[in-house]
Amino acid sequence: MLGWRSVVLVALSALVLGGCNHNKRAEKTVKSRAAFEMSCPEDEVALQVLATEGPRTLATQIGAEGCGQKTVYVYLRSSDTWVASSAVTPAMQAEERAFEERQSKQIRAAEDTRRLEQQQSYQRGVGE
Repeated sequence: MLGWRSVVLVALSALVLGGCNHNKRAEKTVKSRAAFEMSCPEDEVALQVLATEGPRTLATQIGAEGCGQKTVYVYLRSSDTWVASSAVTPAMQAEERAFEERQSKQIRAAEDTRRLEQQQSYQRGVGE
């Protein structure tokens, strides 16, 4: 049986690796899109992470520069894709806000369930 330290270590490893995979995929996707949109060879496109989010430092904004042009790409969690910031519409922003609100509600509900289960477990232990 795994001890609590082992479980924590496995969970932290998963978080770090998840962030790494997201950022690697982001770089590949953004570089490819930037090269296409700027009509510039991929090997001439330089990327720079401009903003991150969360403890896993997931990239949320990446700047792309190449062939005398610059573009900023933003990550839309609701559609799991990268879009040039100039192409983001008000409707896309509204969908992103709605998605983030749904995610927050799910997280709060999961936390409430966990707390309730802990409380019930404690009460069963005290009653025995």
